[in-house]
Amino acid sequence: MDRSKKMSETESEIMEVLWSAGDPMSAAQLLDHFATNHGKAWKAQTLSTFLSRLTQKGLLSSLREGRVVYYRPIQTKAEYLQGITKGILDSMYQGSVKTFFAALCGDAPLPEKDRAELRAWLEEQEP
Repeated sequence: MDRSKKMSETESEIMEVLWSAGDPMSAAQLLDHFATNHGKAWKAQTLSTFLSRLTQKGLLSSLREGRVVYYRPIQTKAEYLQGITKGILDSMYQGSVKTFFAALCGDAPLPEKDRAELRAWLEEQEP
């Protein structure tokens, strides 16, 4: 995935809320959510900057209804993570899943439980 689509920590927090919400949310709803649930009293302009960046990165779409703009994720969280992971696999491991797993495990052997789960998953992937 293009590096420009990687999110900052705050952008990720905003996306988590939008992914969980299920329905589009306005900036006012997001401000209220973060103030109430996360103790973050952002100014409207601060949130607007983050929403603008997420929209420019192609992660959010916006829809204006009257004077209110609603934001919704363009991808599910799973789709986003799959794209990021594929980008890492391609750029750092030349697309090799084996090399990726070897780096993940390091010098330690993969526990039998993990090997069994991996085997089962691989068998599910067969056509």
